[in-house]
Amino acid sequence: MTNILTEEQINQIEQETLENLEVSYNTKGFDQIQRVRNSLYDTYYQVVKFRPGLILEIFNDYYYQQVSSKVNHYGDYVLTAKFYLSGNHNVICPGIPGVTENYQETVGNNYLFYLPDIEEIEEYFAGDRIYLIKICIDLNFFKSFIDGLEHLPKQLQPFLEKESPPLFHRPVGKISLSMQTALQQLLNVPYQGMIQKMYLEGKVLELLALQFAQLIEFDGDKQPLINLKADDVEKIYHAKDILTKNYDHPPSLIDLAKKVGVNDNKLKYGFREVFGTTVFGYLRDYRLEVARKLLQEQKQNVRTVVNTVGYANQSHFAAAFKRKFGITPQDCRLGRFLEKC
Repeated sequence: MTNILTEEQINQIEQETLENLEVSYNTKGFDQIQRVRNSLYDTYYQVVKFRPGLILEIFNDYYYQQVSSKVNHYGDYVLTAKFYLSGNHNVICPGIPGVTENYQETVGNNYLFYLPDIEEIEEYFAGDRIYLIKICIDLNFFKSFIDGLEHLPKQLQPFLEKESPPLFHRPVGKISLSMQTALQQLLNVPYQGMIQKMYLEGKVLELLALQFAQLIEFDGDKQPLINLKADDVEKIYHAKDILTKNYDHPPSLIDLAKKVGVNDNKLKYGFREVFGTTVFGYLRDYRLEVARKLLQEQKQNVRTVVNTVGYANQSHFAAAFKRKFGITPQDCRLGRFLEKC
């Protein structure tokens, strides 16, 4: 198992192995731009604070080795939106009600979460490039747009109804075509100076509007769950455990439902409610993550990995692997990197 480093240890390694550091201020519409290279990663980081309560960060990081570190969010009372243009990011976040203990944020998807006052473990992979847009929204800034619950995503309604809203991490969905357009415009601003910063803020608000609209659309399309009680949630977690333990020869949906003692309809919609994806969407992603580790860390050949993770067709496996990670299985095994935007 990879050693888990504290933030202090990460900082020490960064300082001891620093090869390049460039910092500029008030450039290209950003308050600060950093270029940093050390033994862990090479990064290009941009940050700008707009009106009080709204911050944009752009990360473009290449990791030379696997990094697992403890990170704390103490006092970080902000809603956070993320849009992944490249790379994958594992998080271990135990003991948080409503948040899966081990989840992954992946290329081509967008996420929304509220996780203040917690400590988690973040994992990045050698040879991976993390290219993401991160937007931090102060709760008071968020509330300034709201005049009622009628058009507010259900996930966000507690922010008006309660003093201490519940923690959550929500995979909202795929980055839509409209989001892609806004993201590309944000990354390629055609203006300078004050107008550039105004343009950036407009694109940030547009991305948030598109994300919240997608969240509402998902809630509207989702079939309501009937009687999803605490013991039903436990059964859904049990189903997940069965899937991951038998990922190479998984049971059918009906057999899985019987094993955990729920009907298949409740399992389908309950699984989506708890994990944000379908039963076999979860299984597919788990298989591919196992395959990635076998290829990258153990250097097993592709055919062996295909058989190990239970794919019947090598070409189907290769296509699914490239869709998820933006790189072919063979290139992953050889330690090569292929950006996927």
